[in-house]
Amino acid sequence: MKMAGDSTSSKCSFALTLAYLLFHCFVSCAGQGDEVIGAQEISAETFERKMEAGDLLLVNFIGPGCRNCKEFAPIFDQVNTELLKEKLDIPAVIINNLDIVKHYDFQKLPSLVFFRKTVPILYEGHHEVEEILAWLENTREVQGRFLNDKDFEHLTQASTGATTGDWLVQFCDPERPQCVALQTIWETVAYRLKDRINVATVDTTTNKALVKRFNIAVQKTPTVLLFRKGNQYPYGLFHYGVASLAHFAEQSYKHVQGSPVLPPPAPFDDLTEDIANKLKAVQPGGRGVFVLIVGSLVIFSLVLCKVFLKRGNNQTTGRGPKKGV
Repeated sequence: MKMAGDSTSSKCSFALTLAYLLFHCFVSCAGQGDEVIGAQEISAETFERKMEAGDLLLVNFIGPGCRNCKEFAPIFDQVNTELLKEKLDIPAVIINNLDIVKHYDFQKLPSLVFFRKTVPILYEGHHEVEEILAWLENTREVQGRFLNDKDFEHLTQASTGATTGDWLVQFCDPERPQCVALQTIWETVAYRLKDRINVATVDTTTNKALVKRFNIAVQKTPTVLLFRKGNQYPYGLFHYGVASLAHFAEQSYKHVQGSPVLPPPAPFDDLTEDIANKLKAVQPGGRGVFVLIVGSLVIFSLVLCKVFLKRGNNQTTGRGPKKGV
């Protein structure tokens, strides 16, 4: 009888031990599924390399002694965990470097910024995991356009005010600190105005014709113009905030003195201006006088040709200029 009792007791003990081990294993596995993976902090050098590579990158910019940054840290770690779990190919990192913060002119910390091929966009929503993930999904593509000398008029139809809608355009030298600081704000404005107003950038270092056409003072960029129904309206505030820029594009431009958008100069106009500028540089006396006379005759001949061509076109179509328009 004693042996039978011992056998029964041993079986019960073994069963309890097995149940305990199974329960412990279950809890461990469940715990691993809920494990939060902390975001990695990277250096300024690593960040620069990632920007040069054009990687997708979600950055939580923080600063020393920042209380709000500490409160946001566990939320950002959860975002990082979800990104890794869903394999969205968006690395989430932390940067604690005030020089970079100043470089981008972030107005508060923490600042959550999503870089797409070096183009940043600033997160404006609540510090909630699901909202941040939805924002990332909706902003993967760069919204702002980039215009140049060749396609500006074709895409914007700025001087005719035709079918492409309103355009909010910043003229910027990408090397100027003020322009770098505007990058994040500008893309955020583009998403806020999405499907209502086109938002674009013109690089003043490579698009000299547009700089000349709109009389952009390169040393004072950024310059922001709203093109609407054949008129242009300058943004006159010194503060370049998301809310103020978006409000200007939709409402406050009405309180600014606009002016008609001049059509792009014809090749003939560029030629005559170029000749005139060269003539101005000629010193009087000697061969300079001869060149001056010949150049003047050339310009006069070109002007006559243009006049006769216009007159011929009017006679062919049978339509002359209307009075009172």
